Amino acid sequence: MTNQFTAHNVRLDNGEMTLPSMPYEMGQHPWFRSAKRALSLAFGDRWTGRRIVDLGCLEGGYTTEFARLGFEALGIEVRQSNFINCEYVRNSFNLPNLSFARDDVWNIERYGGFDAVFCCGLFYHLDRPREFLRLASSQCKKIILIQTHFSTVLPIDRFDLSPMTMNEGMPGRWYREAGVTPTESDEGDKWGSWDNRKSFWIQREYLIDEIHQNGFDMVFEQYDCLDSPISLSMTEGYYRTDNRCMFVGIRTEV
Repeated sequence: MTNQFTAHNVRLDNGEMTLPSMPYEMGQHPWFRSAKRALSLAFGDRWTGRRIVDLGCLEGGYTTEFARLGFEALGIEVRQSNFINCEYVRNSFNLPNLSFARDDVWNIERYGGFDAVFCCGLFYHLDRPREFLRLASSQCKKIILIQTHFSTVLPIDRFDLSPMTMNEGMPGRWYREAGVTPTESDEGDKWGSWDNRKSFWIQREYLIDEIHQNGFDMVFEQYDCLDSPISLSMTEGYYRTDNRCMFVGIRTEV
């Protein structure tokens, strides 16, 4: 394999792993397994034929696992270097329900409505997250899953976040995108923002409320994406140090 993967360890049909140094293959990744449980809550086991979009899909690992479940799965990725890896993965499977589009996620309306929207590792790279949440929600019929960093009243030490402030009428903290300057190529920063130099992390309580305000009458923070024991992750581990978790909204009457 000549493609260099940086994040997603996908087990291909021939048994090859795209990033064997990673501790999990994508189908066993705690974040994917957590998303799968939420999707089961929304749809039961009736996944075949339902459409899901993976926003900012990076190297296509999650998108591929959704397709394996039976979803009509579309991954949208803007960076050419990442998109090449997505296509490499797609061409390694016989999954006609798996597809990728090289595009900016702000153009989600081009691809029609979806039963489910999955947004992992993208939301905290946006400078207008409230506007984007409204856009994504307008294209989501049933369930939205947002795996993201968030802000709290008390700052955390790991990230150089701004003091608590307001953006788009919501409280949160600004984050300066690491390694991105106006003279550097956006294409080269595989994991960073696309065309904004700082991002806004919404305060957790207001993010939950905003999901609810966008028409999802069931809203919750899903903690089973954390390492076990969950209590240790929340008090000392990843949740405590990184302020990151899964937020889910479901339209129960659909």
